Amino acid sequence: MALISQAEFSRQIGVSKPYIHKLVKKGIIKLRNGKVDTAQAMEAMKANADPANLLREENPPEVIPAGGNAAGAVDFITARTMREAFKAKLAKLEYEEKSKKLTDASKVRNDAFKAGRIIRDELLAIPDRLADVLAAEDDPGEVRKVIFDELELVLNRISKQG
Repeated sequence: MALISQAEFSRQIGVSKPYIHKLVKKGIIKLRNGKVDTAQAMEAMKANADPANLLREENPPEVIPAGGNAAGAVDFITARTMREAFKAKLAKLEYEEKSKKLTDASKVRNDAFKAGRIIRDELLAIPDRLADVLAAEDDPGEVRKVIFDELELVLNRISKQG
């Protein structure tokens, strides 16, 4: 049964001196010769404590350092910074998409596939169109000119479709 001053008792238990004074005024903590009996004061404080506070004292929240590292958790400021950075990146992507600087990758893939299919089909149709014409030609220069003209015709037609 140690008798100490109110100021010393408040320092020991980590509360303010005015809080201890308030408990004395309410009659929760009893003074003996102007001093606090630590055992009696602790018992009285526990008996009059808020149950929610008692639960918090039994299971104190884990303090997470700035930068976060408690099992992947982050502190509030880091989480807020991450959220704001994400929102800024998303806004930039939306801006670039609306200003036609950026387009959907699946749309580009589909368009490229369609263009490739058209080119393939046009080029594969050349032998069927030229087979009879080239079979009748004896002059290699004329064969070259017919093939060149047909390729140029196909490529011009493809470029106008895009």
